[in-house]
Amino acid sequence: MKHRLIKTLAAASALAVLALLGYFASAGFAGPLSVLADTTSSTDSTSTGTTTTSSSTSTSTPTTTATTTTTPAGPEGQIRLANGKISIPVTSVVLPARLVIDSVHFTPGVVTSRRGPVSVRIHVSDTRGYWVRGALVFVRSTPLVTSTPPEQVTNQSGYATLTTSPRVTFPLRRGYHVQFFLRTRKEGDSLLAGVSSRRLAQVATR
Repeated sequence: MKHRLIKTLAAASALAVLALLGYFASAGFAGPLSVLADTTSSTDSTSTGTTTTSSSTSTSTPTTTATTTTTPAGPEGQIRLANGKISIPVTSVVLPARLVIDSVHFTPGVVTSRRGPVSVRIHVSDTRGYWVRGALVFVRSTPLVTSTPPEQVTNQSGYATLTTSPRVTFPLRRGYHVQFFLRTRKEGDSLLAGVSSRRLAQVATR
């Protein structure tokens, strides 16, 4: 009888110990494990969010750069020539800009005969430095000792060549020069106003 009672108490004690261990196991280990799981999840979520933001930022920057465009500044109708100069139509020359006769070349450089023609090669630009195509150019000797050619139009590079013929009154004397009146203008402008300009040039004779 006494021996049976001891066995019963021992069994009850064992059950109590097992129950207590089960309680501590659930309270002492499950809690920290669940916290660790939440922390890992939070870290992963933050890392993923950061990666997404970084990817979005790096993608948007090149897109903005790629869509940036520029347009050339300057007059309408401009053309870049092989020598790097800019050619514009005379219609793009408006006040306060004006036409300029910046170069005059005679052929021959010294006139020694009245039998051959005299060519006058003229270059036209504007006060901004653009070379001007489509400008009208006029030349006449002064006094009138050569023929007077009709107006010529400058080419794409701003050049026009006019040819005159000496008259019998053309002086052929060493050390003498014949003066020429030159004018350039835009068609439709007044001969004395608008963007037109004038100058004198001379050729030597002998």
